[in-house]
Amino acid sequence: MSAPSHSASSRSVPSESELEAKAKLLDVPTAQMVPDKSIGEVRELTNLSIDTLRYYEKIGLIDHIARDSSGHRVYSDLDVERIGFARRLRATGMPVSQIVHYVRLRAQGPDTADARLNMLLDHRDRLLGMQQELAESMNLVDGKILYYRHLIEQKDAGHEATR
Repeated sequence: MSAPSHSASSRSVPSESELEAKAKLLDVPTAQMVPDKSIGEVRELTNLSIDTLRYYEKIGLIDHIARDSSGHRVYSDLDVERIGFARRLRATGMPVSQIVHYVRLRAQGPDTADARLNMLLDHRDRLLGMQQELAESMNLVDGKILYYRHLIEQKDAGHEATR
């Protein structure tokens, strides 16, 4: 029986020295880098289906998920955090293609920090515009609610006066 094939973005569980070096580069605790969660555990933590987690990896929305000696995916706390960040970006309306681009830039290391910062600043500007638009819509809806409450109060007062 041949070994399972995996995408180019998957990797075996890194050694302790590799984990320490990457943790130092990312300025995070080494413990956050240890891949120790099964796909089922990550499903529970993220409320994403296993199929969705696999799909996110396939399209590059999450990257470099380690594999154990049996070829099963194993996730670190940092992987779970990154999945959450990608979901937040998506929930705010960032297109999947832009999130994938961000993930690819992040994988290239600190030299792409300026490009990632600019992406996030641009997205923040769009969110601020959406927030303003939403506030204006909320004011309109609140005004209509007040109008109808007043209308109903007047109608109810008129009914009580005729009793």
